[in-house]
Amino acid sequence: MKKVHLCLSVRGALNQTKAEMKRMAPSITVDGKPLRTADEVRNFLMDELAQGHEMLPFGECDNFDWKTGCKGHEVSETEADHGV
Repeated sequence: MKKVHLCLSVRGALNQTKAEMKRMAPSITVDGKPLRTADEVRNFLMDELAQGHEMLPFGECDNFDWKTGCKGHEVSETEADHGV
């Protein structure tokens, strides 16, 4: 079985409304500080695109591709049954 981590499409996030970006702001931490405004979120996302990042990971992933996201992780059926 394969487990895949969630990720965020940078371009998709840039299509969000200002209100939606403001709601997502506290979930994004830059230099140890959560973002506060929609403009900060938009600037962060634009900076990520400038670095060539099309996708952003949710949490840690040791098999992540910045263009396509998590490439997946093989897990046993036992691990899958326990949500590992």
